[in-house]
Amino acid sequence: MPMNLSHLKGHRFADCDWSFTPKRISALNLAIGVTPDCTGLPPTLAFSADMDHQVVDQLLALTGLGAHQLLHGEQHFHYHHPLQPGLRYSSRAELTEVIKKPRFNLLHKKTRLLTANGSLACEMLSIYVAVPVPGPPRVGPEMEEQNARPVTIARPISREQISAFALASGDQNPVHLEPAIACRAGHTNVFAQGMLGMGMLGTLLNATRLHRFGVRFLSPIALGDQPRLYQTGTRSRELVLTNEKGNIRIRGYAELN
Repeated sequence: MPMNLSHLKGHRFADCDWSFTPKRISALNLAIGVTPDCTGLPPTLAFSADMDHQVVDQLLALTGLGAHQLLHGEQHFHYHHPLQPGLRYSSRAELTEVIKKPRFNLLHKKTRLLTANGSLACEMLSIYVAVPVPGPPRVGPEMEEQNARPVTIARPISREQISAFALASGDQNPVHLEPAIACRAGHTNVFAQGMLGMGMLGTLLNATRLHRFGVRFLSPIALGDQPRLYQTGTRSRELVLTNEKGNIRIRGYAELN
C-alpha cells in the first residue's frame, strides 16, 4: 500500500539562527574542487543552514523513512541579497506542499533566511522524493549536444572528496558515506551528494551577481565519475553536469543581475 504523507503539509520546523565564517567558505570551496586561495562565496552555501539544523534528519523522523528512502530531487535558490560571513541570519523552514504519487511522495520544503532587521536575504526550495522501495539508480539521459565542449572537467569523484564535502557542508546523510546504506538504496557503493555536483556548477557563476540558481538531480554522481560542466547563455544560463560518458547527472539554470 503506497504511503500518504499529505498530513505533513504545513509542518513548521523550529526557527534557528545561522551564520558562517570565512573558514567555512574556504573549506566548502576546497571540497567542491576550487583552488585553496579562492575566497568567493559558493552559491550553494545557504543550503548548509538546513544541514546545520538537521532538517533532513527531522524529515526522516517525521516520515519514518530511512536515509536510503529520501532522495533529493531538486534544489532552487532565490537570492535577494548576497550572503555575508559573520552576519546572523534567522532560518525559517516549512513543508509547503506534499504531493502524493502512486509510488512516492514529493515533499516541498521552503526555507527563508532573514537578516537581523527582518529583510529577506535568500529563499530556498528543496524538493525531496520519499520512496518506500527505492529502485536501481538511474543511468541518466545522454547529452544532446554531441559537439558541445565542457567549460570545466573536474577530477574523478573520490570517497575523500565526498567525505570532505560532508564535513564542510554539513550534509552528513549516511547514504553517501556508508556503503551498506548506499546498497539499500540500490547502489553498488557510496555516491556523491547532489549538492556537491550543484556546488561544482556554482563555480561557473558569480555569487555577487546571482539572482536565481536551481537544478534537477537526474541521476546519481557515482564514485569514479569525472564530471564535465557545461553552460550556455550570459545573464540567463543553462547548466549541465555530465559524467565522462555523457550521461547527464544534473541539469540547471541561473539568472544573474
